[in-house]
Amino acid sequence: MLPLDSEDLLFRIKGGFQLEGMLSKTDESDIKAGLSEAFKDLISKVNSHAFILNGLGGSLYLWPKSHASTSPSELHDDARCKSILKFVTIEVNDSLKRIPKKKSLKITPLKVVNLQMLLEVTRPDVIENVIVHCETKSRLHFRLNLPIDVVVFAKPEDPWGKLQDQFVEAVSSQLSEMEKCIQKYTKGQSVPVPQAFHFELPEKTTLTTVVYPAGISDETLEPQRKELHTELGLGDKPFFRRSMVYQFPNDEINHKYRRTIHKYIPLPNPEDFKIGIAHGSYSYHHYLQDGVNDIEWGSAYRGLQTIISWYKYQGYIDKPIPTHEDFQKMMVNVGEEFVNVVGVTDPIGPFEIESVLTHAGISSNIMNIRPNNQVHMEANELVAHFHQQGTPIIMYVEPMSYVILGVAVNEETKEMKFLVLNVLYTGDDDWSNVIEKGVEWKSLEFWDQREPYDICLPQRPEGV
Repeated sequence: MLPLDSEDLLFRIKGGFQLEGMLSKTDESDIKAGLSEAFKDLISKVNSHAFILNGLGGSLYLWPKSHASTSPSELHDDARCKSILKFVTIEVNDSLKRIPKKKSLKITPLKVVNLQMLLEVTRPDVIENVIVHCETKSRLHFRLNLPIDVVVFAKPEDPWGKLQDQFVEAVSSQLSEMEKCIQKYTKGQSVPVPQAFHFELPEKTTLTTVVYPAGISDETLEPQRKELHTELGLGDKPFFRRSMVYQFPNDEINHKYRRTIHKYIPLPNPEDFKIGIAHGSYSYHHYLQDGVNDIEWGSAYRGLQTIISWYKYQGYIDKPIPTHEDFQKMMVNVGEEFVNVVGVTDPIGPFEIESVLTHAGISSNIMNIRPNNQVHMEANELVAHFHQQGTPIIMYVEPMSYVILGVAVNEETKEMKFLVLNVLYTGDDDWSNVIEKGVEWKSLEFWDQREPYDICLPQRPEGV
């Protein structure tokens, strides 16, 4: 995962390149051959003085191949990478700076430098010869827009000259990956548009970019993802579905709900505890969101919204996160016992929770914990659930529901901790308030062992 406390700069290079060329025939093999030639030509342009980068919203222009710029005195080869910061607008989530330090990990918000790609059509210092070639054969001109999206990480003190070479290498590399994508997925005269997606992986401190063809479903792309999992030594949990794409700072800021908030608070010491944590991403739902006053009755609904958001962001569900009324209508479709539930402001319990998940296509197991049960044994089962399934779980104790995102167990001392997402929170979604009051590791005292508990364990579908 990307470190939360790093001064590294992330340079994001975006833009549209026109891939164009001529075809003498339109069968699949000739189309692929023509596309291959066009890619070679485009890569050669990127590796020439025609390749330009522009700082978005500013007057800075860079010629990476020649290491030239419109500010040569500041951006010379031996300058530090951070020198560019005075010329460009930085994309950063400054709200993360307000997260309380006493509770959170040390956070240095990621700084993203956005650069736009251009290709210089003519150069004023170069006189080119024009050659007119007469061709009597019928030929077809093709043009395909390639949406380039490249990321390059650099330390602030890295030399600027070296970084410019990395820009050229990174864009050239992505064009090569786009050619592979097109060659693989072109069928007949149907040529897909390749698209780049950036993902976080557990053991990597940079992003991993994967190129997928537009218009082809995630289900169809499963073999490609399996190849990536094998190549990178990943398990059977998903990492490369399109919906799991990395959220850049502006994505976080503009998202309606806060996502995956537990990553900002420290884990228990892994040398002392066996730890299981929810895999992937979810959105945080709690009382009073969306203009609905559901205090005292809506905790299960908010838990269900959080659970279904997990399935949505892992790419298993492609629908909006349901509202309270949506859930009640699902219950009506389940059976006659729910026929009058729409509009009712009563809490719902484990049967209703399981019924709604089943209606949404999500299977689940129910764990019953009765007074005097050995909670330690159950906690180990929950750790195993997070390792194997990775889904958040809902714990119900009448009349409230809670979302559990993780469990930590010390086998020697029997000490236990539970990572609780507080769906009862009634405040705003400011980052500092959400981290302060929305998520916390709680001790065994969180459980009232005189009360019965029902825990809903949603199951993850097979496949990556």
